[in-house]
Amino acid sequence: MDSTVIDALDRAIADELRADGRLTWRELGERVGLGPTATADRVRRLEAIGVIRGYRAEVDLSALGVGLRAITELRLAPDTPYERFEATLRESPEVQAAFHVTGSLDYVLFLACPDVPSLDRLLSRWRSEDGVLESSTRILLREVDLGRR
Repeated sequence: MDSTVIDALDRAIADELRADGRLTWRELGERVGLGPTATADRVRRLEAIGVIRGYRAEVDLSALGVGLRAITELRLAPDTPYERFEATLRESPEVQAAFHVTGSLDYVLFLACPDVPSLDRLLSRWRSEDGVLESSTRILLREVDLGRR
């Protein structure tokens, strides 16, 4: 099989691992109709070609004292280099995910902070030191369970 061809079985494996990255080869194989060795070979190939980029734990941030989650949209000052600002994002542990987007804004961020004052300090620092011209923030109240694995 061509190592770059992704078939329906590969997609099924990726879907199962997205839902539960801790499945054993046997469990995963049972779910997609393969034996453990063939399953392991497929997963290793998907890792090697970059389809599977890593495995993560889903963590309850509130249990770690991070009680506020927010979505923030930012517009940078015209003279702020994207590379410099993206380095700032990488150094900010509050940034859970960042997307450079089209339209009138430059970035959409998912943030996790201990509280509102911490969020305010972060955004204030970005405005005063890191070239953020404008921001709009929505605090997330609760996540909606979509009933997906």
